[in-house]
Amino acid sequence: MMSQFLSALLVLFSLLQQAPVSPQLPRQQQQGFRVSGVVVDAIGGQALAGAQVMLFSQAARDSGQPVTTGDGGRFSFENVPAGQYVLSARCKGYVDQQYKQHGYLSTAIIAGPDLNTDNLRFEMLPGASISGQILDEMGEPVRGAEVLLLHRGLRLGQRQTLQKRQGNTDDQGHYHFGHLVPGAYFVGVVAEPWYAQHDGRQRRQQVDSASAQTADSGAATNANDPLDVVYPIVFFPNATDIDVASPITLHPGDAEIADLRVQPVPAAHLTFRSSTTDGPEQVSVHHISQHVADGVEETVPVRTTTWAPWAGSNILEVNGLPPGRLNVTWTWSKGNQSADHARTLQLGNDLEINPSDTASSASVSGVVTVDDGSPFAPQARFGLRNASAGTAISVLLKPGGEFNFDGQNIDPGTYEVGMSQPSAALVRSISATGAKVSGHTIEIGSARDVRLTVVVSKDGGTVTGLALKNGKPADGVMILLVPQGPEPDASLFRFDQSDSDGSFSLARVLPGKYTVVAIENGWDLDWSDPRVSQKYLAGGQAIQVGSDTKIKVSVNVQQ
Repeated sequence: MMSQFLSALLVLFSLLQQAPVSPQLPRQQQQGFRVSGVVVDAIGGQALAGAQVMLFSQAARDSGQPVTTGDGGRFSFENVPAGQYVLSARCKGYVDQQYKQHGYLSTAIIAGPDLNTDNLRFEMLPGASISGQILDEMGEPVRGAEVLLLHRGLRLGQRQTLQKRQGNTDDQGHYHFGHLVPGAYFVGVVAEPWYAQHDGRQRRQQVDSASAQTADSGAATNANDPLDVVYPIVFFPNATDIDVASPITLHPGDAEIADLRVQPVPAAHLTFRSSTTDGPEQVSVHHISQHVADGVEETVPVRTTTWAPWAGSNILEVNGLPPGRLNVTWTWSKGNQSADHARTLQLGNDLEINPSDTASSASVSGVVTVDDGSPFAPQARFGLRNASAGTAISVLLKPGGEFNFDGQNIDPGTYEVGMSQPSAALVRSISATGAKVSGHTIEIGSARDVRLTVVVSKDGGTVTGLALKNGKPADGVMILLVPQGPEPDASLFRFDQSDSDGSFSLARVLPGKYTVVAIENGWDLDWSDPRVSQKYLAGGQAIQVGSDTKIKVSVNVQQ
C-alpha cells in the first residue's frame, strides 16, 4: 500500500510540473503599494528600534495606524492606495518629526504606479533640552514664574526670533524644555514678586497729602512705596533686552542649563487724565502687552485700576506695570462719542496721557482696485491690522472701491494691509501719501491724513513641476519662486519642498515675472535678501504668471 501511495504522489508531482503556470501580477498591483524603509539616527546613522512610524493621508489626518520598528529599524506599510501621504516618526530621546522635515515643511510620500516608495531612509534628530532654576533677589526659588523659550531662525527667508514654547516653574523654581531641534534659543522669565502691592499712586498721593496737612511735621509721606515693585522680564544670562542677551546654541542631544535670577524695580504707572468741566468721560483699558522681541508680545495683566474724581479731573490709573515698551489699547467715550486707540508707549516710571487726545492719530482713506478692472462684491471689506498691538479694523468698500475710516482714529504704528472679504483677494501693490510703504505693510507716523491706493488680484496663479537632479526626480529639495526686480517684494516669494516623486506646488502666486529655482541645501539661506537669491537665478526657470493660470515646469537642482 505504501508503495502505491508513493507512486501516486510521484504521478501528481509530474502532472503539476507539466501544467501551465498562471501569470502572477506584482504584489503592489494586487494589493496596492508598499511604503517601507529604515529609521536611523541622523548623526551616527545607527538603526533605531522601537520607533513608532505613522503613515496617514493628507486628506484625512486620522487615517493612519502606527507601526513599530524592530532591531534593524525597519518599517513597512502594505496595501497602500495611490495618493499623497505624510510620513512621521517618534522615538524616545528624539524629536518628533516628519520625513525630511525642515521647519513646517516636509517631503510627502507619493504612492502610485512606477513610483519607488521602498527603502526610504528616515533620519531622526536626537532631541536637545534646556533646563534651569529661577531665583529671586534673596536667592529663593520663584514658583509659578512664566518661562519663555524663543528660537532664532529663518522664517519666510528672513532671520527672525519667534516664541517656541512657554511653561511655568515648579515649587522649587525649576523649568525644563525638552525635545528641541538644534538652533539658537533665548530663555526669558516673567514673574511677579509675591509681596508686591500695587495701590493707585494718584490715590496714595491724595491720602498722603491729606495726612501731611494734619501731621505736626507738615511733611508729606514719600509716594514711592517700597512694595510697589515688579520684576522686569529678564533673559539669560542677565539681560532685560533680548538684543543684548546671549543665545543658547543647541546641537543634537545637548542638555544645557540656564539659571536666572530676577531683581525688583519700581513699578510703572499709566494715568489717563481728562477734564470734567464739560461732562463726564469714560475710559476702558482693554489690553496691555509687553514687547519681548520683534513680533513677540507678552500679555500684561491690568492688575489694578482706580477711577476717581480729583482736582477737577477724571483719573483712570493702571498700576503695577513693568517699565519698558508697552502696547496699550483703550476706548474713550463721552456721550454719543467714542474712539478706540492702540498705541505703543515707552514707560520709565510714570506716564500720563489724555485718553481723548487724537492729535497724533491719522485719518486714513483711499481706493482699492482690481488689476483686471472687475468690480468688487457688495460686501467687500478692506482692513488694517496692527500685529504688535493685536488690533484690527475693517471698513466696507464704497462703489468704485473707495474707503474711509470715518470716526476711527488710526494711531501711529505699523499696519498690515489686506482684504478681509473676500479673503482670496491678494494685494498686488500699495502706494501711499502720508505713510511709508514696505511690501504689504504701511508705517503711519505723525501725518494727520493718509491716502492709500491699493491694487489687488482676485485670483492668483499656480506653479507646479518637478525638481530634477542628474535628470531624475529629487525629493527634499527647497523650491523657491523669486520675483524679478532689483529689490523684490518679500511678500511675493513662494516656497515649497519637493515630495518623494520630485513634485512641488506653489499656489496663490500674484501675476508677474518670476524665476523658479531648486536648491538642495538651501534651508539656512536668507533668500529674501536679493544678494542671496540672485546667485541662483541663472540656473532656474523664468516664467510669466497671470491671474488664475496654471504653469508646469521642470527645474534642475542647484547646490
